[in-house]
Amino acid sequence: MSDRNLNSVTPERMYQLAGKCFAGYLGYPSIEHMLRKSSCFAADLIRNSVSGLYLTEPLRHLYPQMKQADFETVLELLSEKCRAVEPDPPLSTMFSPDTLLSRFQAGEQYVQTEVNCSLMGIAYRLLIGCALYEDAAGICALFLICNVTQMQESDSRLMRMVEFDGLTGLYNRSAGDVHIMDYFRHYPQDSAAVLLIDLDYFKRFNDQYGHDIGDLVLRAAARQMEKCFGRDSVIVRNGGDEFLILLKNRTQKEAEEEIGRFFAEPHLVTKQEKTYRFSFSIGYAMYPEQGTEYHDLAMKADIAMYHVKMHHRSNFVQFRQDMRNQKRTQLSFHLGDLVSGIPGAILVYKADETEEILFANDQLYALFECDSMQELLQFSGDSFRNIVHPDDLDRVEREIFSQLKTNPHGLDYVSYRIITKTGKIKMIDDIGHLVHSPRYGNIFYVFLYDRLQKEQIVAEGKEIELAEAEAAEQEGTS
Repeated sequence: MSDRNLNSVTPERMYQLAGKCFAGYLGYPSIEHMLRKSSCFAADLIRNSVSGLYLTEPLRHLYPQMKQADFETVLELLSEKCRAVEPDPPLSTMFSPDTLLSRFQAGEQYVQTEVNCSLMGIAYRLLIGCALYEDAAGICALFLICNVTQMQESDSRLMRMVEFDGLTGLYNRSAGDVHIMDYFRHYPQDSAAVLLIDLDYFKRFNDQYGHDIGDLVLRAAARQMEKCFGRDSVIVRNGGDEFLILLKNRTQKEAEEEIGRFFAEPHLVTKQEKTYRFSFSIGYAMYPEQGTEYHDLAMKADIAMYHVKMHHRSNFVQFRQDMRNQKRTQLSFHLGDLVSGIPGAILVYKADETEEILFANDQLYALFECDSMQELLQFSGDSFRNIVHPDDLDRVEREIFSQLKTNPHGLDYVSYRIITKTGKIKMIDDIGHLVHSPRYGNIFYVFLYDRLQKEQIVAEGKEIELAEAEAAEQEGTS
């Protein structure tokens, strides 16, 4: 390196590089990210005061006690929860104003220690750094407290990252493949079942309720699988909403009984007093009767699982040879693509006193000038009653149920006004179909059409047709 390059290496740049290296060593992507995740405060050692108090986990719950406290009280609170790793004095002594002032006068500018602590019943390891400096206000100490628990757990954490799915805690696909193939290699004489499991209509949870609910459902599904199939099984998240399970040392009869008990369990999860129900489609193949190669059995289980999906879902079936010839093109149409392509706004809601909205497609968001399902639910109060103009509501509900009494098809045809998010009033033609769902009870499937838009499209089409006819007539007479 030349002198010119050496001169460009300022202490500030070196400190920044050292900070980033230190943050990376602790498992943080950057020094900025580490600071956001760390607790800190400044102390005036002469006035025994604290300023700039910022607490993150695991110290956040101590904030109400610390926010009005003096420096010595803050140290006492930390000392109650923490003990030094080495046989050092307690924090209240190690970082007392007198001790820090003495160190500063002796020329020290930095003090560091590690402590073990138990907060809210959980064990942590914290690194405490203290920088001493003098400014116009006096001699101060800047404290930074980093959670370094993960350093102790690095080996197990790395192993989990390699083998386990971060969201569900199940084996990931690559680790699951290894464990299952090892089992077949070491126990070729056993009977076993390979299951392919798919959550039914999973995209609806993400689209309708948000990805946090989708993640909640995936975790709940994983826990139910562990509960029902945990005995000597390998449970894998294949990816997305698909799972694979190896039921070790099971006969076909035992496997069917176990899967049947799994289906008999209620599949639901609750958050903020709202319950989300879900179901599964399962296909399975038996080892060694239906194959001795793992990937061949997984493919057969996959074929059986899609057979279930083509026959109304929420069921399980064993692979059969005739399933190979089934037409699967209908499954290539994603549910979201299908409902987005339908020429009209779709609404599904409960036929009870709540009239809770269960589903809406993109055209319905656009009809109400909303950008998402969440925005529509917030605007409508999650009820069909609130999307109808209040002056039309009683008439509409009266007409719907009057029509349902007189026809055997569960159909109704009504028209009414709606008010969009921006306050526009639109006239809507509504075609509804009342059906019974085993999961939700009686529900309405509804198509809604903007009458003015329909009339404009029809009128514009007629104008074009008339213009083309006139042009043809003129051409014929010329």
